Amino acid sequence: MLRALARRLALAALTLLLLAGLSTSCGRSLTTALKPTRATQPQAHDGGGSSSAGDVIAGQVVATLADGVDAAAIAAAFGATLLEFDSEERVASFLPGSGQTPAALQALLAADSRVVTAEPNAWLETAETRQQSFAFDDGFGSPTAVAEQPAAAAIELDLAHEVALGTGVVVAILDTGIDPRHPMLRNAYTGGWDFVEGDADPTDVRDFVDNDGDGLVDEGFGHGTHVAGIVHLVAPEAKLLIVRVLDSDGRGDICDIAAGVRWAVDHGAKVLNLSLGSLNGSDALQHALEDAEHRGVVVISSAGNWGADSPVEFPARSSHVAAIAAVDAAAYPAAFSSYGDIVALAAPGVGVRSAYPGGGYRLWSGTSMSAPFVAGTAALLAEVHPTWTLAQMLQRIEDTAGRVRDQAEDFGAGALNAGAALAPDRRSHVDDVPASEVLRPH
Repeated sequence: MLRALARRLALAALTLLLLAGLSTSCGRSLTTALKPTRATQPQAHDGGGSSSAGDVIAGQVVATLADGVDAAAIAAAFGATLLEFDSEERVASFLPGSGQTPAALQALLAADSRVVTAEPNAWLETAETRQQSFAFDDGFGSPTAVAEQPAAAAIELDLAHEVALGTGVVVAILDTGIDPRHPMLRNAYTGGWDFVEGDADPTDVRDFVDNDGDGLVDEGFGHGTHVAGIVHLVAPEAKLLIVRVLDSDGRGDICDIAAGVRWAVDHGAKVLNLSLGSLNGSDALQHALEDAEHRGVVVISSAGNWGADSPVEFPARSSHVAAIAAVDAAAYPAAFSSYGDIVALAAPGVGVRSAYPGGGYRLWSGTSMSAPFVAGTAALLAEVHPTWTLAQMLQRIEDTAGRVRDQAEDFGAGALNAGAALAPDRRSHVDDVPASEVLRPH
């Protein structure tokens, strides 16, 4: 027992060391000079819907509109100012008119039959930027080091790749963008959209501004590139659809993220990775996630880095996603990981090596790194079972998960084992391949 305790304390110390080392544009059809500002700090909210508490963007109301509804007509009807509108994705943000409060405008919108959801606009961000976990360059980064890292061996990735590589599957990464010229990612990159800047170039870039006023500049830079590299490691033949919904400080608003989910689904994504969250729910994002699930799209989300079962993040607590906690490569719980009954399972998230902008490779720790291991595994399964839903994917992945060691808290079904998840398909996969291919030496 003392030996196990010492191991856990050493792991926690290593994790903390790695953690230490380591606005909004919602749309393509309207651009304004008005920029949101951070109004309050996040507070816990237990409901599944919207809340006026939390990281609210001062004065803004975001709405999901019914098909074919003109946002300008809605704004004119209620004397509001239309800030942003994505006509294809049906998401709009408004400012109240003179003498009108945001709550009053929200109530008017909610009562209109042309409006599906209405709520205060608010920020979501990556768990790592919130808890200040940074990418770490240990000087040993290389493609080989990425491929042979302990996390890949822990999930038995080599066995999974004997069955599937993610061929024909599109995985959308909703994050800070990627470096599309990175040698690890450039052949997998299949385009995307930048909801932060409103253009078709979702490059992971710095802006050299402390947008969130936390004293740090561009602390989220590289996050999306790192997440995309993990998906590519697990599913090397999957195509990466990049949806930039977070700025270089690692935050984005409900309007952009809800529109980004809809855009990704409309552009052929089978799997979505959302390594981001908020302590408040969102009706607009929940509605988008519900539509995604109804269309057979599998959505994976990070559980959060609170090191406890409370507070609980959204969309991790949405019923339309699988929330992923973090363990290390030996399947011990990560000291920083959120846990609890929202968690579906855990995956490697401690000192994960992946791509970083500029052609490099860095270590990063967090549940944001755990989620793409599962998203990549879902892409492998989708190659073999293209019609499987989130529920079917989770059934297979959870049924084949390994044990979380020294587990005292709820880490869901256990630790991801991609090799075991693909093992039931090994026989049928071989049956479908010509004998000459099966016998071909590697």
